[in-house]
Amino acid sequence: MRRGWAGPVLALAAAAGCSTLGPGPSGLSLDEKIGQLFVYAARGVFVNEQSAGYRELLRQVRENRVGGILWYQTENVYETAWLDDRLQSSARVPLLIAADLETGLGMRFADTTDWPWPMAVAATGDPSLAERQGRIVGEEARAVGVNQIYAPVADVNTDPQNPTINVRSYGEDPADVARFVAAFVRGAQAAGVVATAKHFPGHGDTRTDSHRSLPVLSETAEGIDRQDLPPFRAAIGAGVRAIMTAHLAAPALDPSPAPARPEGVLENPYTQEEAEVARDATVPASLSPAVTTGLLRGRLGFSGLVVTDAMDMGALVDHYDPGEAAVRAILAGADQIPKSPDIDRAIAAVRQAVASGRISLERLDASVRRILEAKRFAGAPRTSAAEIFRFVDRPEHRELAEEIARRSLTLVREEPGALPLSAGARLVQVNISVGPERIGGDFARELGSRSAETPRAFSLDGRSVAADIPPILEAARGADAVLVCLFVRVQSGRGSIATPPLARDAVAELAASGAHVVAVSFGSPYALAEIPSARTMLAAYGSQTDLQVAAARALLGETAISGRLPVSIPGVAARGTGISKSAGKTS
Repeated sequence: MRRGWAGPVLALAAAAGCSTLGPGPSGLSLDEKIGQLFVYAARGVFVNEQSAGYRELLRQVRENRVGGILWYQTENVYETAWLDDRLQSSARVPLLIAADLETGLGMRFADTTDWPWPMAVAATGDPSLAERQGRIVGEEARAVGVNQIYAPVADVNTDPQNPTINVRSYGEDPADVARFVAAFVRGAQAAGVVATAKHFPGHGDTRTDSHRSLPVLSETAEGIDRQDLPPFRAAIGAGVRAIMTAHLAAPALDPSPAPARPEGVLENPYTQEEAEVARDATVPASLSPAVTTGLLRGRLGFSGLVVTDAMDMGALVDHYDPGEAAVRAILAGADQIPKSPDIDRAIAAVRQAVASGRISLERLDASVRRILEAKRFAGAPRTSAAEIFRFVDRPEHRELAEEIARRSLTLVREEPGALPLSAGARLVQVNISVGPERIGGDFARELGSRSAETPRAFSLDGRSVAADIPPILEAARGADAVLVCLFVRVQSGRGSIATPPLARDAVAELAASGAHVVAVSFGSPYALAEIPSARTMLAAYGSQTDLQVAAARALLGETAISGRLPVSIPGVAARGTGISKSAGKTS
């Protein structure tokens, strides 16, 4: 599947005298150089070739000469692959085509392997699984024409209330996170894709979602160096090709104030509460020369691509217009500017900054060289329906995802004799979720297929009322066990991650009634701290089908439980906790 550059690109390489590394900046016009720094974000779904959406994609490639495409919403692998091929064929310089694939293609594409979250991978204690996963994710990405992935997450999640990182992190211990990050990087880049470690200098010790507004990392410079930087050092040591900078303020690294926009915030898609907007924040790390050039390139010695986080996020648009944000990112040392809220305006601003001398040609050329080097490494993969059909979502890929799910399950707490559940047990399932979605079906079906009857199911979420609780208590009186399933998960832009108060009260009432409560967290393991009355707790780290199926089988004693917590759950358990159980009995 991997191919080199062809056509006009080879001619450019020869003209620039860089046939080994690909075309150099001297082979490109000024507009092409500027365009190379921008990554246009779009939906990788079916479009007619005469549609406005497809014409806009072509305009960005042909007229704005963008250097990359970011698929932020996709559906079918064939549709996206077809677009990838069309756009690569339309580009004079091959494109870096990117996607967020933290949990593999399943994070963006229907009917493909959806891997467990990184925290689940870390719960296995086996970094080789991360490397194998990275290799498969990279190979599948290339099969559909994606040659840059925005993964792995290198943040060390030390704040249990972090609303945006959480299970996306490998854990709270810098050394452990570093091992898993480096392993994933090695695997992914062995497959020929550009891995992108994120979010530098570290987003794990924050309580503000940067999609909504600007977080402030209040740690000292020494604390950041000790706690947040080890995984990025490990990624660099593993040869990572790209690092994504975060839209967060780090006053200890750069105390320069972040300005307020005199015209007000125009692009932030989230409703802002007065208390949430950072009024005294400092310049975001993504726009800070001290962070990008001084720390990342200087002290850490990183020479690859620097990619900013999406430029349309509230953390940035609250303080900068699209043009100024792009100019400042480049001056800070960034090479790729993805998802500008107004890419035409941003490109025009950079062009003006170059014309005025604010951005020097030398600075521009430095970024272009790094971009072209990354493209030389990744090539321009060409897709085919036959290759996709043969390779993507192979049984062995599913088997590895299932193995990770099975080995990650962590028994945090157990009431004596609570597990395993008997196949004939009368079960009540209470699904607790934050959003309106009704989830837990895979878990229920798996239990039902192995039990005398399907569990009686109830749901509680943010819309529930007190009248919803008595029927659950009544059903629990005739049950052998009540399975409380917490589907409390990270969701971009939500701004918080917490169990609905009424649902917490319901669990407390169930425990007080004498019901045998078994809590399973199919999302944030920290959610278990909100239901301390549950005397048996299992952490599954996500709602992916493999994790729901693995949890059902483990509770019934069909498979062993061997995971260890990669984080501490306040008031419940320390990092490293995990009660081992053999299949069918306690070990």
